[in-house]
Amino acid sequence: MQSRLKEALGLRFEPVAVLLRDERPEGAVGFAPGRRGCVMWLFAQAALGRTAAISRETAGCPGGLVGLGFETGFEDPERHSYFLSCGVEGTGAPVRLVEEARAMPASPGREHLLHGERYWRDPAAARAFLDGLPTLSAPPAWVVLVPLPAVPVGEEPAAVVFIADGAGISGLVTLAHYRHPAADGVIVPPGAGCMQFFLWPLAEATREHPRAVIGMTDPSARVATKRLLGTEVLTFAVPWSRYLEFEEDVAGSFLETAQWRELIG
Repeated sequence: MQSRLKEALGLRFEPVAVLLRDERPEGAVGFAPGRRGCVMWLFAQAALGRTAAISRETAGCPGGLVGLGFETGFEDPERHSYFLSCGVEGTGAPVRLVEEARAMPASPGREHLLHGERYWRDPAAARAFLDGLPTLSAPPAWVVLVPLPAVPVGEEPAAVVFIADGAGISGLVTLAHYRHPAADGVIVPPGAGCMQFFLWPLAEATREHPRAVIGMTDPSARVATKRLLGTEVLTFAVPWSRYLEFEEDVAGSFLETAQWRELIG
């Protein structure tokens, strides 16, 4: 499944197709059950041409479980609220969380629980974010990530995710409003990179006019992918129905003008 849009935008990476499958594809890369890892590293593998597969048992971290719809929330939202914000050391956190953090072996996770990722000002703000996350009607068995050209004929992805630099993002944002001129055709929700390429786009698919979702604004996701994708890209995810519109709208749009060709070189 080739994308005219990739060529028109001058994108370096193939778009990544998000597939919902009942079984793990043979030869797919993924984490072993119980192993820690970031889903965004697997996403980058798909952008580079491989097939990646993730299940509930191989999601890599609690954020991956929620971000890919395997769980509707975090097992201990109070703990995660401190983790995302100020941490538990000297912040008035419950004693159980302080003792848990101090008992952990040295690791980035221990540091974050003790002193916080500091993505939200305080636990209340982080908890409000967690409470506002969308949920799916049913969890998938496997989330499979493949380069768009590798999607089998007849299979429809749940979403398509572009990886683009500033010029590419400008084109995608413009195209998102090409036939839908309302000013909210693109959203940039906070959260983990997997939430931005999976959870939010699949939630958008249920809307009458699905919005595109810009992602990779999560610093943790950018650290996980910088060696594979570089430091200049964002993700831009759309439900399958919107992707089809984008492909149709290449012809006759600004993407065929001399000005656009000058921009992308």
